[in-house]
Amino acid sequence: MNGADIHLDNRLALCAEFVRDGTRLVDVGTDHAYLPVWLALRGRIESAVACDIRTGPLKNAENNIKRFGAQATVKTRLSDGLDSIDKNDAYDIVIAGMGGELIAEIIKRTQWLCTGERRLILQPMTRAESLRLFLCKNGFQIVDERACVSGRKVYSVMVCEYDGIIRKCEGVYRFVGRLAEDDSNEAKEYILNINTKLKKRILGLSTDSDDHSELDSIIKKLDGLLE
Repeated sequence: MNGADIHLDNRLALCAEFVRDGTRLVDVGTDHAYLPVWLALRGRIESAVACDIRTGPLKNAENNIKRFGAQATVKTRLSDGLDSIDKNDAYDIVIAGMGGELIAEIIKRTQWLCTGERRLILQPMTRAESLRLFLCKNGFQIVDERACVSGRKVYSVMVCEYDGIIRKCEGVYRFVGRLAEDDSNEAKEYILNINTKLKKRILGLSTDSDDHSELDSIIKKLDGLLE
């Protein structure tokens, strides 16, 4: 078998696109290990560690690594986030398919992510705004961000690097990040989705509250981006 037999959904395909050639990769919460195996079979990476906190998914990963003959490049590791990962094995780190707050917690407790030329490729399933806020407050720059549609839902994938600069994360940026600069159909769909959710949220706020005023301003700016 070869990599042509592996299908990456749009979320993982976009994550794969952001992985640097020749890197040492860690795929956190790997589940089936399709992402690192797909990259290994194309000669895109030097090595990969496919890690998961659960033994069941890790067994699935091991089976797929053997099935596609990627044992020389891709190893597995039982790990809670990056807790059991050697920093020398991790220069590009993919954390996909988790909530934004959980991704932030994994990063927060992994101090070596602030050293060397690390690239974080993050795909939050929920609470992306909380993740952006964490990144900005903790010295991580979002150097690129793109949206993708997968399974009738729209997601953001962020590429982040640590530079130690604390940034503001306010207004429109907190909710749609760099997608505000993107005129692709996927970015517009993401912005529309966020705007719809915010319009529902504002209905529960008192019209004379500061939160209502701030949210109303954000919604108007998002409306402008969609025109």
